[in-house]
Amino acid sequence: MNISIERDYLVMDGKPEFIFGGDFNYTRTPRRHWRDRMLKMKAAGMNTVTFYATWAYHEASRDAWDWSGDRDLGHFMDVIHDEGMWAIARLGPFVHGEWRNGGLPQWLMDELGPKVRTNAPEYLDLTRKWYEQILALVAPRLATRGGPIIIVQLENELGSAGSKGDDIARGSVDPEENAKHVLFYHKIIREHGVDVPIIDINHFPGKEAIENLVDTGGCYITSCFGREGEFPPMSTEKWEEHERPRISIETGGGMFVRYFDWPPYLHTQGYQGPIVKPEFIEAITYHNLAEGYNGINYYVFVDGQHCDDGGERMLPPRDMNFQAPITVVGSLRESYRIVKRMGWFLRAFGQEVLKSQPHASWINAASYGRAHPGLEAKADLFEGYHDEAESVPDHLRHVRKVECLGRATRGLNLSESNFAFLLNTKVHGSQWLRDVRLSTNPTGIPCEVWQEYPKLIQMGLPAQRNKCLPFYVRLAPGTFLEYSTAELLDRRPFGKGVQVILHADADEMTETSLIFPDQVNVKKRGEAMALWQSPNTLRVLSVPGADVQIVCVDGETPIRFVLMERNLAGEVWDVASPHGMRVAASNMRLLESRVDDGKTKVQIQTDERDFDLFLLTPSKPSLSGPFAEVSETYDAEFGLYRASGTVTLSEPKLEFSRKKEGTSYVWEAEVTPECLTGLRDLVLHAEYEGTSAKATLDGRLISDHAYGPHLFSEIGLRDWIGEGGLLRIEFENCRKAEVSIRPMVEFEAELDWK
Repeated sequence: MNISIERDYLVMDGKPEFIFGGDFNYTRTPRRHWRDRMLKMKAAGMNTVTFYATWAYHEASRDAWDWSGDRDLGHFMDVIHDEGMWAIARLGPFVHGEWRNGGLPQWLMDELGPKVRTNAPEYLDLTRKWYEQILALVAPRLATRGGPIIIVQLENELGSAGSKGDDIARGSVDPEENAKHVLFYHKIIREHGVDVPIIDINHFPGKEAIENLVDTGGCYITSCFGREGEFPPMSTEKWEEHERPRISIETGGGMFVRYFDWPPYLHTQGYQGPIVKPEFIEAITYHNLAEGYNGINYYVFVDGQHCDDGGERMLPPRDMNFQAPITVVGSLRESYRIVKRMGWFLRAFGQEVLKSQPHASWINAASYGRAHPGLEAKADLFEGYHDEAESVPDHLRHVRKVECLGRATRGLNLSESNFAFLLNTKVHGSQWLRDVRLSTNPTGIPCEVWQEYPKLIQMGLPAQRNKCLPFYVRLAPGTFLEYSTAELLDRRPFGKGVQVILHADADEMTETSLIFPDQVNVKKRGEAMALWQSPNTLRVLSVPGADVQIVCVDGETPIRFVLMERNLAGEVWDVASPHGMRVAASNMRLLESRVDDGKTKVQIQTDERDFDLFLLTPSKPSLSGPFAEVSETYDAEFGLYRASGTVTLSEPKLEFSRKKEGTSYVWEAEVTPECLTGLRDLVLHAEYEGTSAKATLDGRLISDHAYGPHLFSEIGLRDWIGEGGLLRIEFENCRKAEVSIRPMVEFEAELDWK
């Protein structure tokens, strides 16, 4: 593969590419789970896995290198490649990554102490050995040599951050020394033939002169290192100054707990650390997109557990507890569904996004409705019924500007794609914005004339909600999505035409305008209203509801317009069929599928007994598998298959005893390997009103947690059960606790298309 750097984005084999990925630290997840986690990342629309290569994990004792088993980094990179994903390798030697000593081996700290992260010859000699070890694995796997690695990173946050819990220095106080330090590693990788771009997150002068450099950044809106932040206004300032592609290497996907703080850390929302709400992750992603980032990487995306004594001292000894979209046991948080909606959009419309640029004046938004209409009313709602209407000046007093920034493609709007990003999320809460109107203008010619949207409805933006709205997106030759108050999710072939999927809140009235070469036949499923506003313009008004709304428009290239409810859009999956990939939506995890002799084999994972499945397909399938019951319907006219029923779940009986020990509440049960029979894992889901919790199995720590009532805890038994023993869960300073047993199964189901 040939990789080049244009001013705005990376180009791979001549094609611009949007980088969308997440950090997955292989050191915190056993090897047997690597592929499972990557399949879930891939299912979220991700194309990239980012990882720290951690020195302490591979040379715990001097000259005793270990690259086997769970430490087989070469295999980890090969799995990434096998799944058709790219990789960003963060090579260190200092990585931070919530590792003890920032990932530097303890023996190194004992020998060199304050000389680490400096240009002391003895430190550089040892870091060269580290680089020679790691590059022996990385260099053959560069994308330019047929492997997955598209970007590497040298060192980490030199000059700005150290390892807070272990007193590792930030680097030299002399910026020139920091420059020499990073350039030392840069020389080593060039000696080993590393020719992919470098992403830099260090602070030193003169780095702009490094060839093949990609600009980066990151943002944690809430952090346990300082005050609770607030979202800054969106701006084009950095875009106007940029010279290289902007890829955020650390868009906050969560935040960890500061385990040692008592009382709770100042300025945090929950005990021991901030609670990162899913809408925060959505808002900062849209913020990055609006400002021109053409690559986004979440830190972290996969939660895990520290190896023995491997975690930074400020963290719990066992669980990282980062609130990541994929949990320590492999289940999915609500933030995963939010990222998936954005990931599918970027996967389907990434080329349009890449060609657009932040545009400060193209589009603006304002809210004309009162946030709380009843606050100014008289006590009796009918008392002022005959009062005269307010004058215009009074009416305009409550008009509020909506945080909005557009990405526009310079050119005529009937041939280019534009996107408007609206944010109504704040760390400290926001109000419902009613009657939101968007106005566009022809400055810079991102549109032809002045316009105001929407045309037929009043659009609202609920509190803590964000939107990315499309304008003039080409769907087929001569066919465009002029605008929509719903958000784009997916686009792909369907029969002889094109299927485009949008999503909105279940009770939200949406308005979508489609432009066609000619006025043709329209048929609709559900409560959607389709109105021809002109010979070429079709407006669709619809509320998603609990079902799927479909509007089919004939023509040289038939268009299927599909509108689904926002939560359902977070549960979409790709399913292979004899005629291409189809879109399914289900509470089950449809991780991978393949077609064999006219039948689709689907690998399914779930911890829920009841299931629901939507499948958009022009031909009727029949579902079979280890289900207790299945009910199926098929709408042949609109190509919508639906199945529901129950999954066969074995439920091991764990008999917990409960007792008080001082201020702790203790649950105990005997567990044996047999309780995992027929299961992928047996997960204990705990919620409690206390300060912290820890679980041991025959005295060995297997899980810990410090978010009290603010965030659930999960304990997976598969990785720890061994021969079994006494499971003890101690909830500290606790008044009340609930533990539920959640069997997780994985099985193969079949869709028969004959």
